[in-house]
Amino acid sequence: MGIDQVFAERLPEDKVDLVKSLQKRYQTVAMVGDGINDAPALAPASVGIAMGISGSNVALETANVVLMADRLEKLEAAIRLGRRFQRVVQQNIVFALSFIGVL
Repeated sequence: MGIDQVFAERLPEDKVDLVKSLQKRYQTVAMVGDGINDAPALAPASVGIAMGISGSNVALETANVVLMADRLEKLEAAIRLGRRFQRVVQQNIVFALSFIGVL
């Protein structure tokens, strides 16, 4: 999946600071969490991902994506699905604009 850095065992405010500093450096940052301590860092992340079954309600509501299985292997499938969805949306926009242009 191309993950080359993992940060764990941090306090909630340290997680928020880390997400913000990584965004300055890389622009796009994904944060994966499941607890109340992760919710503050899920919000500013480019993509907040909560682990569904054992996740706290706060983390589930803050995240952009909720994995219903508590297995990180499902994250790869979610990324593939998101990229496929993005391609379909782009194709539909091109088709719609082309159709409008023809009319």
